[in-house]
Amino acid sequence: MPNVVTLSAAQLLAALGAAAIIVGNTVALRQLRLKLLIAYSTVAQIGYLFLMFPLAFGLGFLGLDSSPALTGGMLQAISHALAKAALFLAAGLIYLTLGHDRIADLRGVAQALPMTLTAFALAGASLIGLPPSGGFLAKWLLLSAALDSAQWWWAVVMLLGGLFTSVYVFIIVVRSLAPAEAGWTPKTRVPQYQQMTVLALALSAFLLGWAVLLPEDIVQFGREPLHLPGEHMQGGQTP
Repeated sequence: MPNVVTLSAAQLLAALGAAAIIVGNTVALRQLRLKLLIAYSTVAQIGYLFLMFPLAFGLGFLGLDSSPALTGGMLQAISHALAKAALFLAAGLIYLTLGHDRIADLRGVAQALPMTLTAFALAGASLIGLPPSGGFLAKWLLLSAALDSAQWWWAVVMLLGGLFTSVYVFIIVVRSLAPAEAGWTPKTRVPQYQQMTVLALALSAFLLGWAVLLPEDIVQFGREPLHLPGEHMQGGQTP
């Protein structure tokens, strides 16, 4: 957005995004219900998108290619959409099975919903940024852009956000792995196809990081071709 967003405005947007990452994750850790935890986690993950602005401007100001920052932001949006859809659907299936979504009482989930818990773990890994997930690739590109543009403070925010996310994902998975009480039966039997749908979304988010191995650079689709200085365009014109 040339002549619309200045470098100062980009820093302000990133500051708001950083606040979303820290506050959203902190409030998520304080939640007693699974759906609310995932909702506040969404606030935090959206904050990463705003870091894209100063990182792209910083690289451009130094005469470097801003593609890592822009691509990282786009991949963050896609991987987060897939992972968070899986998490919300998983929370719905857990609610149907247990009759509640209290985080303190998730025992028996692994026994009743093994595919759903696997999907939750895979989607959570993408939110944290563990390889080879799409979240890892997105955050790696953003971190690289932060270091290359000498804006290390945004890298610190991203690392703190990943640490917070790993804490509540770990808590949910561990409590869900606890065995159910003797004689416990699910409130509702969830069809297998519903669990498979959640797992498909989570796998899509987790395997998105392998997109870099494709023969075509899919993240460049729809962008104008980048011409280097001195490179001639078709028709003999110099860009």
